[in-house]
Amino acid sequence: MNGLSPRLDVVGEEIFKSSMELVRSSQENNANKNNNAAKDDTADGGYSNINKLAPLSEEDKSAIRFNAFGTAAGFFVNGYMYDINGVLLTMFSDIFPSVNNDNKIQAAVGVSMLYGVMFGLLSFGFIADYFGRKKGLIMCSCLVLLGNVIGVAMNGTTHVGMIWMMCIALGVAGLGMGGEYTCNVPNVIEDSEQVNTATRGRRVAILVMCLETVGNYAPFVVQLILVAVACRNAYLGAASHCNWNVVARLSFAIATIPVITVLIFRTRMKDSLMFKQDQRRRQRRYDGLDLFVILRYFMPRTVGTVIMWFLIDWINYSQGTFGALILQHVIGVSLFKSIWLSLATGAAWGIWLPFVAAFVVDKLGRRKTEMFGWLWLASTQIINTGFFYQLKAQPIAWIIWSTFVGGFQNFVFIPVYLVPAEAFPTRIRATMYGVSSALGKMGGIVGTTTFPTIWRRWSGGVKQTDSGLRKTMWFYGGMEYLGLIICTFFVPEYSHRSLLGEDTRFVELRRRHCARFARRFGVTQEDLNREDLVAYNLKDLVCQKLFGKKENYWEYRRLYIASLCRVEKITCMAHLEFVAALPTDYKDLTLFSSLLLKRKLGKEGYKQFEKNSEEMGFYNPSKEMERFYGQSIEITALDEKEKYEPKC
Repeated sequence: MNGLSPRLDVVGEEIFKSSMELVRSSQENNANKNNNAAKDDTADGGYSNINKLAPLSEEDKSAIRFNAFGTAAGFFVNGYMYDINGVLLTMFSDIFPSVNNDNKIQAAVGVSMLYGVMFGLLSFGFIADYFGRKKGLIMCSCLVLLGNVIGVAMNGTTHVGMIWMMCIALGVAGLGMGGEYTCNVPNVIEDSEQVNTATRGRRVAILVMCLETVGNYAPFVVQLILVAVACRNAYLGAASHCNWNVVARLSFAIATIPVITVLIFRTRMKDSLMFKQDQRRRQRRYDGLDLFVILRYFMPRTVGTVIMWFLIDWINYSQGTFGALILQHVIGVSLFKSIWLSLATGAAWGIWLPFVAAFVVDKLGRRKTEMFGWLWLASTQIINTGFFYQLKAQPIAWIIWSTFVGGFQNFVFIPVYLVPAEAFPTRIRATMYGVSSALGKMGGIVGTTTFPTIWRRWSGGVKQTDSGLRKTMWFYGGMEYLGLIICTFFVPEYSHRSLLGEDTRFVELRRRHCARFARRFGVTQEDLNREDLVAYNLKDLVCQKLFGKKENYWEYRRLYIASLCRVEKITCMAHLEFVAALPTDYKDLTLFSSLLLKRKLGKEGYKQFEKNSEEMGFYNPSKEMERFYGQSIEITALDEKEKYEPKC
């Protein structure tokens, strides 16, 4: 069968009609049980209530509120740590000519934390999905605390050696900060699904992005005071009257207070109810079906989540890390004044613009909000570059215009944070969020590493000039228009859609493809009845493929598929044929896939494709069990092997 076609290629029309009758029967039964719930389901995207979680108890509501507080506090700390190095880099460049002329050490200060964040995203994504969100969060806070302690104690035989130790501190803290995303964002988005699907995006955006933005300005407040005391008279190129040790060490030391507070709260946070239910279903087990479904159905949206994050991090981190240097170069202000100006413009609109984006992301939708953000950034970047010298001649105009433009990055950032957490099912949500974000962070690393080199190269290779900066800004405008194009075609739209329905689709895709593989590879009733199926696993299958004989591999593959059928409670050949006949059409909600399918299937074929995809989101296998095994059971019982083992 072609996976894009809504038609069934085998078994026949009768089995298809029979399967659809079961779907409709399940819909009717559930609608009769609870009409009010059915209305709610329609508002959530048209899913039935068969896979809804139980009503929230007071204890659950209390846990959700506590999780929300822990999330907000954690991302406030993340925001502080992200911007702790910008002022320090500017200060060291002002005081030490060797740092000012060394692109390598400038880039190291800018990217050391990003490297830590990237590896933290990759590692803690799996930890959060396998061991639990709470355990991962506790480990994350410990790493951030350790990084701050190293930052306070940083030392070296020279100032360059000390700066390299600071880079190590930033990298260690970055590991925990990366884990904050993969452990916290999936947990809070699953909680928000329980609170209200229609306002899920706004709630997550406020707790995550908005609080992180507020945290971004916290180091400016701290460092403004520290520089006022220790470095008030430190101007560009002058090393006198600046006790840089006080500024650098106390910047890290003060951050340990909120980090310790967050760590204490982490011990009382809980995993979301959606995650707990999914863990009971899969019993901390991953197999080849998970990998197959991800690779076959989730690639277009993965392209969107990865590239969007890559581009916006390239732009944000490079311009943010070197923002103070750019400000000093363009309008020639002191270190103290550059911090004060950043803080003032942030208070003027930098802090509240994320809240504006948070309140429109559910109304406009993820894709449209992000498209607006990219269009605004690209267009204003071109205007900013075209009037570069006019704005440079009026410093206050440069400050107001450039920072106002930068504030609209939040219309890109908020959907970029939300979409990876919504686009993947619960069992792989944190892992895929980590993959998307980690590959995105590569953009921050590439942008921050190359920014000073690009600026210097386009300045003629001698020193950083205005003309080189202007050429760099043209380049960034082009990247932002590229982001707009990719966003339009590859970002999926998940506003007002139930994440529980998406979980059901993932489970059904696993089950239906399992039956199809079993039929394709010749699984028999004798294979399904074997008592040793539990011994067959994906690792040994790969070993057989790489090192075993072809005949041995074929036999092992057949029995491995039989073991997966057992996991999916398919133990009868008649049941296997029935499930294999069910459609596997899956709409991934990207414009690219929709246009491709409309052209391939035609208008009527695409309508059937959409219908099959929607029906899969509320399909109830319990009716199948009654038909083939003579017993009707609740879907939750299907997740507990020891309670029910169907026999043919």
